[in-house]
Amino acid sequence: MNYQITSDNIDLTSSMIALAQEKFSKVEHRFSQNELENTLVRIVLNTAPVEEFVVKIELNANGKQYFTERTGFSLENALIEAVKEIEREMEKKKR
Repeated sequence: MNYQITSDNIDLTSSMIALAQEKFSKVEHRFSQNELENTLVRIVLNTAPVEEFVVKIELNANGKQYFTERTGFSLENALIEAVKEIEREMEKKKR
């Protein structure tokens, strides 16, 4: 899986990038090895004005696009909720 992890308004640390990859890796089991090589996931980690984190995830896989945006008071909670939403979208569209 090809990851693009960025931010518009915070300096990302290696632990933030590792956390994003770790949380999103739960989705990888839905793809074959060949599909994983051709799948792009873009994760944007930002802060919001009210001491919250905003996580946006865009997944392009097999010609289908999935997108979600979630906020939370911790980066980890926002990531968990965003990944859950992507999984719900994939289930709904029956990959």
